[in-house]
Amino acid sequence: MISENLISKIELILKGQYKNMTTKHTDGWEPITCQALLDENKLLVDENRALKDEIQSLKAYLKQNEEPEHDIDKLDLEIRQAHLLVKADLEALTQIHELSTKLLGAEGIQPLLKEIMDAAISIVEAKMGTLQLLEDDSLHIVAHYGHEQPFLDYFASAENMASVCGKVMQHGERIVIEDVETSSIFAGTPSLTVMREAGVRAIQSTPMLSRTGKLLGILTTQWDFPYSPNEYDLWSLDLLARQAADLIEQARSEKALNNHKKYLLSDLNAMTRLHKIGTLFVREGNLEPVLVEIVDAAIAISDADFGNIQLLDLESSELKIVASRGFPKWWLDFWNSVSVGSGTCGTALGSKGRVIVEDVEQSPIFVGTPALEIQLKAGIRAVQSTPIVSRSGRLLGMFSTHYKKPHKPQDHDLQLIDLLAQQAAEIIERAQIEEMLRKSEECFRIALQGSSVVISSQDRDLRYTWAYNPSPGFKLEDLLGKSDYDVYQLDDAEIFVSIKKQVLASGVSRCDEVVIHRPVSAGGDLFHEMTTESLRDATGTIVGVICIAVDITERKRAEEALKKVNDTLEEKIKERTVELEEAYNSLLENKIRLSEAQKIAHLGNWDWNLVTDEFYWSDEIYNIFGLDSLKFDETDDSYETYNAFFNLVFPEDRESVNNAFKEAFYGKSFEIDFRVISANGEERILYAQGQVIFNEKNTPIRVRGIVQDITERKKTEEALVKLEKVRIKEIHHRIKNNLQVISSLLDLQAEKFEDKKVKQAFSESQNRVLSMSLIHEELYKGGQAEKLNFSAYLKKLADNLLMTYGLSSINIRLNMDLEENTFLDMDTAVPLGIIVNELISNSLKHAFTGKKEGEIGIQLRRHGETINGINKSEFCLVVSDNGNGIPEGLKLENIESLGMQLINILVNQLDGELKLKRNKGTEFTVKFKVLEKNT
Repeated sequence: MISENLISKIELILKGQYKNMTTKHTDGWEPITCQALLDENKLLVDENRALKDEIQSLKAYLKQNEEPEHDIDKLDLEIRQAHLLVKADLEALTQIHELSTKLLGAEGIQPLLKEIMDAAISIVEAKMGTLQLLEDDSLHIVAHYGHEQPFLDYFASAENMASVCGKVMQHGERIVIEDVETSSIFAGTPSLTVMREAGVRAIQSTPMLSRTGKLLGILTTQWDFPYSPNEYDLWSLDLLARQAADLIEQARSEKALNNHKKYLLSDLNAMTRLHKIGTLFVREGNLEPVLVEIVDAAIAISDADFGNIQLLDLESSELKIVASRGFPKWWLDFWNSVSVGSGTCGTALGSKGRVIVEDVEQSPIFVGTPALEIQLKAGIRAVQSTPIVSRSGRLLGMFSTHYKKPHKPQDHDLQLIDLLAQQAAEIIERAQIEEMLRKSEECFRIALQGSSVVISSQDRDLRYTWAYNPSPGFKLEDLLGKSDYDVYQLDDAEIFVSIKKQVLASGVSRCDEVVIHRPVSAGGDLFHEMTTESLRDATGTIVGVICIAVDITERKRAEEALKKVNDTLEEKIKERTVELEEAYNSLLENKIRLSEAQKIAHLGNWDWNLVTDEFYWSDEIYNIFGLDSLKFDETDDSYETYNAFFNLVFPEDRESVNNAFKEAFYGKSFEIDFRVISANGEERILYAQGQVIFNEKNTPIRVRGIVQDITERKKTEEALVKLEKVRIKEIHHRIKNNLQVISSLLDLQAEKFEDKKVKQAFSESQNRVLSMSLIHEELYKGGQAEKLNFSAYLKKLADNLLMTYGLSSINIRLNMDLEENTFLDMDTAVPLGIIVNELISNSLKHAFTGKKEGEIGIQLRRHGETINGINKSEFCLVVSDNGNGIPEGLKLENIESLGMQLINILVNQLDGELKLKRNKGTEFTVKFKVLEKNT
């Protein structure tokens, strides 16, 4: 996933470096830069000034010869002809200067093409003419003078027939035909007939060439009599063609540059939307707004007019609309339940692949069906439907965009839609898993609420952190963050706190009968049998206590009632008997409820009285082990019962179970997970907890505990852990693949340019992308999902850069001194990798010019200390070479290259420090710090 920090950096680079960006015309023109456009405009201004100076000189000459003492008629013939030629030159140059001035202020090319044509006609006193531009390797007439439509239609593609323009296009030089009747170009061809009908006898065609010598078009003038332009006329035409070529090249370059800028901004907007969608569900935790955002993003990215997302109903196997944009209600009602084969969504559902309909009126999916009328009524003419598939290949739903006009989405749009579909699949699948977990937790909570068992946990300060099924009169929000002193009466709180502090100090669990004193109006006192155990973290450190309290209020009240019965007179026996029966029924009902709760929670309890050798199992334990309760009720042998249980335990787990049971007799409660094969042959995973009760002489008198079937929970936890690991690795793998695709696209694009600077810029961008790709490749291969072995990555990056630059004529040695097992997170590794890429690339490009060998050094050192549980590591990265070095007068902060700007930005992002040494070459030192919390 692309981070928000990285997107911001891309925006800054786009804004700050736009003048140095390169682009390429879609019609095959050479790459240009914004600076090239400025240079081009400056040349136009300079030429305009030169024309103006020439005009002033000619005016001065003419003015001198027009003084009274210089009567032109009295001058000799040679001087008079020179005077007329100067006057003609003045008129031509004045016209070209006026046109050049218009070119500088023009906002579009089309209005000036006719003026260029008229200027050419005027300069050479021609009768007819055409102006043609070269587009897609063909000449096209864009302006003309003195011609009828038949002539223009015939020579619309002059390069394919006998024509002067076609010859100029082939040879790139001007051609003058003094008389078409005697020209070998037209002899015996249909073109000669067309020329005669148009009244054309003489022709000149001047190529319009760019400043790099590329043919842009042809400027042609024609006469209705045999004629050959003089050198002055041809010189004027050359100047006019130069001005026209500059105008054409500048206009096309500006258009291509603006188009490229829009393309980059569009891609940036798409990446920003993808990042927003990826974080929205994590922040909101609600699926519906995320799906609507995905629909909006798809509409914007693919320039669609409507969009919707459907989820697959597993019961009906139909697609249901869950998010949409732009549709009327009656359309949504019609398509709300889609089965296989119905419309594009149903067709994609059946094939499990994308379906594109460029025109619904022509598609066999809709022709002759009621769906066609529905689509046309809603203004829909084209549609694409992309399946939403989970990483495991399970179809989750459908993703569709709709268009008001016949339309075929571009490959680039479909790639972005695929990314959106994959992101939607991950979010939908995660939401479904979370819903399953929520329902499972809710069932467990309901099971506890139906019983008299109260479970709570407290931290080391004995403040409540969690509670299930609080006692009557207590609410969860009244307990959290409070201590027993805040909740109970002082005397009761003192007892509770004393018990829990003993468990915190010793780590030994205990079981006590406790009383919560309450007024009669609140229901009277509550009696609980409370088991208190220490709560430990993953390292075994005691971090709090957990209490399991069983409400025995009814039992205590019954006992009190029995005591009163024994102390009363015989005449009240019947009355007391009724009370005892009621108490018995209440106890029986509680037992039934407890049994039902245990069955729901797959939780059973057992009790072994060591004094009487009586062994008790609740009904749910028999169910868990798949044993017959009647069979075991017939035997009083507790060891036989224990062996029956022990024989069901996995052989690999028997030793740990036996050891845990034995350790309990030394005063240590046990808590263990183990596997069994139930009597009916099923493999189950169980959680057991128990303790041994000792009398005042520290003699064990009883063993009690609980057993819970946690098979489904364990499977779910393992599945989630595996899914998360696979998901993280797959994300790195996909990011690596996407970056490699970007690198390949840059390589393909670079092949279309001939300019070395442009190719170099593409190569540098490709190396930056590959440096990030290597990070995700190493993360995908490594054992840690979020940490990168940066030393191993540096070795691979340096080797790749040497292969990329391929300096076979220079012997380059790599001297690497790297700290072993240096693991960095993504926020540090990505900018640091780009910094190393830029520094090594700079050495390979510039350091060894004119040398036959050289050495590049890379050193990474780490100095660390731990303060208050925080690892504070300071890293020092040195990249050096023994090459030509950077001139002493050039300051680091004044270097304006894109690579140096990237380095400065990324060093600041790391809160680091960058230094430069020029001793026998170049040495860059980057220092930065990394903070890590001990766990």
